[in-house]
Amino acid sequence: MVAAYLQVVWGYDVIQTGVIFTAATLGLLASSLAAERLAKRRPQRTLIMAGFLVTIAGIGALLAMVVGSPSVWAFTPGLLLIGLGLGLMLTPSVNIVQSSFSEERQGEISGLSRSVSNLGSSLGTAIAGTILVAGITATPERAYGLAMTVLAAVGLLGLAASALLPRTPGTSRRPRGQAMTPEALGTS
Repeated sequence: MVAAYLQVVWGYDVIQTGVIFTAATLGLLASSLAAERLAKRRPQRTLIMAGFLVTIAGIGALLAMVVGSPSVWAFTPGLLLIGLGLGLMLTPSVNIVQSSFSEERQGEISGLSRSVSNLGSSLGTAIAGTILVAGITATPERAYGLAMTVLAAVGLLGLAASALLPRTPGTSRRPRGQAMTPEALGTS
């Protein structure tokens, strides 16, 4: 959604847009690299909730800093926070899903989990993109703000759902906070 805004409203090409998104990539990489250490220190539920909070803060930063700002650097803090938040919640959410099922079902659950994740991403992009495109020609900043607000609302729903996760994983086959190995996830 941000890429469409950059290209349609601000006139950036694909390369320029990709460079701007480096901030999100760096955030995702940094938090993903720290995921194992964090999983050993904090409960999965806490990491997922923190990830949603950081992601929502990133959306808020994109709303606050980008609208009306002529600088491309205005996107950096928000995208970095979004990347950090997503990376923070990815590993624990996979761990919670995967650890809820027996080893024999890991392949099926992994595939189903990825499919649902991709469906959610596609649906979110479609909804926010539709809002953005519907008003981008008349009032681009308003359409951008509304689309980002919808994404923040979805993030708040995710935060509420993550608050419903058990404080300690009762069905886990591993000690609390221990990440699944790549072999157990079928990704080695």
